[in-house]
Amino acid sequence: MRFIPTLAALMLGSGALAGGQHAGHHAYSFGEPGKAAEASRTITVEANDQMRFVHEPFEIKQGETVRFEVRNSGKVRHEFSIGDAASQRAHALMMKKMPDMKHDDDPSAVTLEPGESKTLVWKFSKAIPAGHVLFACQIPGHFEAGMHSKVKLSK
Repeated sequence: MRFIPTLAALMLGSGALAGGQHAGHHAYSFGEPGKAAEASRTITVEANDQMRFVHEPFEIKQGETVRFEVRNSGKVRHEFSIGDAASQRAHALMMKKMPDMKHDDDPSAVTLEPGESKTLVWKFSKAIPAGHVLFACQIPGHFEAGMHSKVKLSK
């Protein structure tokens, strides 16, 4: 088997894979899973078939814990993942290889079937060099069609 160091680093940096699902991550460059009891607010996000995330404009403060209530109002599967640019690129590579991957064990992403709603709680405990958090649907073709959103992360 030929070993490709760059791809291996991306795969390891974004978590090991098992059975088409994310396995538990150990460290994130953009924060950590949050506790619902510590959430300072709830942000409602709609994922739709126009390949958009619909939410009110907002900013996030470093150290803040946010509860995201995400609903798929469309007729196709979507996902909602939180990350920085590097983690989203790595996630996109994995999704291209395994487009049916589900995020049952990944606290930074949820997979949503049509009509489904899920909650994701995240603590934005780390600074991100670009100064913004990237929300994305990495189901092949969705990000490219515009299904992503940048939110400023302030200190």
